[in-house]
Amino acid sequence: MRTKLFRMILLVALPIWFSACSSDEDPKPEITVSGNEYMMSAEINSKVSVSFTSTFAWQAKVDATWLVASPTKGESGNASINILAKEENRTGEVRTATLTITSEGISKNITIKQDAIDVINLKSSTYNINASGGDCIIEYNTNIIGAQLKLNEKDIPSWITLPQTSQRALQDGSITIKVETNRSFEERTAKLQIQAIDNNNNVLLQSPIISIVQEKASVGTSMDYVTGDKKVHVLQKHTKGNGVPLVFMGDGFLDTDIASEYYLEVMNRGMELFFTEEPVRSLREYFDVWAVTAVSQNNAFGSGYSTKFACVLEGNGSTGISGNHDMVATYANVVPELAANPSLLDETLAIVILNTNAYAGTTFFGFTNQWGATTEFAIGYCPIIEGMDSENFRRVLCHECIGHGFTKLLDEYSYESQGVIPASTIERYKNMQQMGWAMNVDFTNNRETVLWKNFLNDTRYQGKDPNGEELGVYEGACTYWRGAYRPTNESMMRSNMHGFNAPSREAIYKRIMKLAHGNEWRYDFEEFAKFDLAHLPQSRNVNARGTTNEILPTLPSPQFVNRPLMIGSY
Repeated sequence: MRTKLFRMILLVALPIWFSACSSDEDPKPEITVSGNEYMMSAEINSKVSVSFTSTFAWQAKVDATWLVASPTKGESGNASINILAKEENRTGEVRTATLTITSEGISKNITIKQDAIDVINLKSSTYNINASGGDCIIEYNTNIIGAQLKLNEKDIPSWITLPQTSQRALQDGSITIKVETNRSFEERTAKLQIQAIDNNNNVLLQSPIISIVQEKASVGTSMDYVTGDKKVHVLQKHTKGNGVPLVFMGDGFLDTDIASEYYLEVMNRGMELFFTEEPVRSLREYFDVWAVTAVSQNNAFGSGYSTKFACVLEGNGSTGISGNHDMVATYANVVPELAANPSLLDETLAIVILNTNAYAGTTFFGFTNQWGATTEFAIGYCPIIEGMDSENFRRVLCHECIGHGFTKLLDEYSYESQGVIPASTIERYKNMQQMGWAMNVDFTNNRETVLWKNFLNDTRYQGKDPNGEELGVYEGACTYWRGAYRPTNESMMRSNMHGFNAPSREAIYKRIMKLAHGNEWRYDFEEFAKFDLAHLPQSRNVNARGTTNEILPTLPSPQFVNRPLMIGSY
C-alpha cells in the first residue's frame, strides 16, 4: 500500500521538478549595446560601428533614407552593425536617425547622428527672367554664423546689378539683384555664386552655381514716326568761352522709347560717360551738348529691319559700324544754333548711340564743306555695349568719340602681320598733322625731334603716372608693327585703358581752347602743363563691369571719308 502511494507521489512531483530545473537553465532574450548614441562626420560614406550582444537571433533596421545598415540580421552572441552615410549632410544642422535591433519580442533603440557641413543651400539654382527684366530674388538657406553673405563680383555681366551691401548669414534669407531689360535678340545667361566672407574678406564657402537666364527681346515696330521725331533737348549749356558743340542721337529706338524717356536716359548717360576722361572732364564747362530724337522703324539691326540712320554692324569678327552720315548731319542740323551757323556745324561732333549691346564702334571724319575744305565735323557710332553701366561702353565711347571723333587722334595699337608702315601712309598721316590731327603718333624714334619731345624733356613728366605708364617712344602704332611710334605702352588709344596720354591730352586741350576762345587764342605749353599736372588721369577702380586692365578687342581705324555732307529734309 505504501509502495503504491509513493509511486503516485513520485508521478506528481517529477514534472514539477523537471519544470523547475528547466526554468533555471534556459536564457532570457537580452540585447546589450556598448553605447546608446553614435555620431558620424558630415561627409558622404562616413560610418560608425555599433557593437552589441544578443542572446537570441536578431534583426536590425534604420529609419532614415540617408543611412544604410549592414548586416541587418544575425545569430546570438557578439555582433557588430556598420552604419554608412549615403550622402553628405547639407541640411545645415545635425540630423538624427534611429537604429532598432529586435530579438524574441524585445527591441533596443540606438541614436545615430550625423554632423552638418557648412552650407549655403539654394531654393533654386536657375531663375528664368523675362526680357523686360526687373528684380530677381535669390533665396538661400545656410548654417554659417557670423560671416557676410554676398554675390561674387567676378565676371558679372553689366546687365546684372548686385546689391550695394552684403548681409549677415541667417538660417534663411534672400538676396535681390536687378536685371536690366534685354534689348538684344538673343537669350543671355549669367552665372553667380553666393559667397560667405569673413572679416578679412576671405571666402569661407560658396554656394552652388546660380544661373540667371533672361529671354531675348522681341523686335518692335514704331507706330508714330512724327510726334517724337527731331525734338531737340538741351543737355548742357557752356558757362565758359564760346561753346564747344556736341550732339547726341540714337539709332534703333522706337517711338515708345522716346515717349517713355528711355531715349533721353541713354543720351544723358552717353554725355556723362563722355566727360569721364581728362582733360574733357575738367573742361566740361566749355561744352554745349544737345540730344536730338530720332524715331526708327525697328529696334533691331540687320537684314529685314530698318533704323533711322541705317546703321550696320559688320559682325563676323569685325567690330565695325557704318551708317547714313548724311542723315546724321541732317538731324544734327535740327539744333537751331547749328542750323543758324554752318561754320559751327562744321566743328560739331555727332555721337550716334546704337540701341544694342553689341561690342563695336567706328568713327568717320574728313568731311568737306561746300568749298571743298576739310572740316572738323565727325560722327562716332557706338552701341550701348553690355548695358548703360558697362565699363566697356564707357571706354569705347571715349576712345571713339573723344579720341578719334573730337580730336582726330589715331590708333596706337599694332599688328605684327602689318609689318612696316608704308611711306605713302606716313605721308597721309603727316598731312593730317599739318591740320593738328594725329598728334599722338610719329614716325621717328628720335627723342629730340619726336612730336612729344617737350614732355620727354620736362622733368615733371618723367617717371610713371598714376596708371603706371611712362612717357617714351614705343614702336608700334597706326596698326603697323614697325616704323610708327606711340608715346606710352598703353593708353585709351591703344587698348582703351589708362586714360589719354600726355600728347593726346595736349591735343584735346588745344581743340577745346581754340573752339572756346576763337582764333585769337594762342597755345602756351607752360600754361597747358600747369593745368594738365593738376588734372592728371587717375587710376579707375571698376568692379563687375569689365576691369580697366582688361584688354578689349580692337576697333576699326577711323575712316577718312573725304566727301561733302548732303544735308536734306529727310
